[in-house]
Amino acid sequence: MMSSFHSRIEVIRNGARSVLSACRSVAPLKLLNPAAQGDYCAVVLSSYGGGMVEGDATTLCVRCGEGAALYLGTQAFTKVYKSPNSIPCKQIISGEVEAGGLAVVLPDPVVPYSRSVFEQAQTWHLGANACLVLADGHTAGRMAFGECFGYTSYRSDITVHTPERPVLVERYYSEPGTLSPIHTGAFGAYNVVFNIFVAGNSARFSCLVESLSQSLTPLLKPSQDSLLLSFASPRPDLFMIRSLAQNVECLHPLYKALRSAIAHPNILGADPLARKY
Repeated sequence: MMSSFHSRIEVIRNGARSVLSACRSVAPLKLLNPAAQGDYCAVVLSSYGGGMVEGDATTLCVRCGEGAALYLGTQAFTKVYKSPNSIPCKQIISGEVEAGGLAVVLPDPVVPYSRSVFEQAQTWHLGANACLVLADGHTAGRMAFGECFGYTSYRSDITVHTPERPVLVERYYSEPGTLSPIHTGAFGAYNVVFNIFVAGNSARFSCLVESLSQSLTPLLKPSQDSLLLSFASPRPDLFMIRSLAQNVECLHPLYKALRSAIAHPNILGADPLARKY
C-alpha cells in the first residue's frame, strides 16, 4: 500500500490523449499540470520553498499507464541549501512505465549550495515496448557567488529495469572535501555534469537513438572545448549520453538535439521545453 506521505502521479491513455488520472503532492514538493502542446501529459515539479532545506525528504511515485505518454520536468533548477548539521536533503523517485508507454523525465540540473548534502535515488521499471528518457546532472554550485564544488556531498543512484533484467545501474557520488573534482579524470575545467539515459526496446527507442546519434555526432569535434560529450549504446536496449560543460549555457547544443528528438511525431509530437528556451 502506498504511504500517504508520498507524492504521486498517475497518467493514463484516454482516447487519443494522455491525461493525469491521479495526483497528490506532499510538501515541500509541488506538482503542476500545464497544458501540453501534444497528446502527452505534462507534469512539472516545483517547490513551496524555492529549494530543499536541511532535512527535507521527498518521495514521488510515478505510474505511466499502458500506451500513455508523460513529460516530467522541473520549473527551475533544484536548489539544495546548506546543511549546517550535515543532515541530508533526500529525493526518492519510484517510477513504472507500463507496456507501450513513454516517460520523458528531464529535470534541470541540481544546484548544490556550499555545505549542502544531497541524496537522490531513482528506480524505474519498464513494461514491454515501453521507453524511458531520463536526464540527471548537477552544477558545481552557485558559480556567480564564487561557489565551486563547495557542497559537502552529492549522491545520485539510478536503476532502470526492463522486463528481462536491470538495464542500467548508475552510482554517482561526489565528496569534494575528500577528493577534489577539479583534477584530470573527474571534472577538470568543467563545472556541470549532465547525463541522459534512453532505455527500452521499441520503435520509439530506435527513433530516439537514430535522431540523437545524428544530431550529436557533429558535437564530438575537439573544437567544442566548452562542452565535452560522448554517447554510446552499451547494450541493445540502452543509449547513454554523458557530458561535461563549463556552464549550463554550454549545454544548449545538447538540449537542442534532445528537444528535436523528443518532438518527433513518433515520440511526444511537440517540444515541451519550447516555453523555457
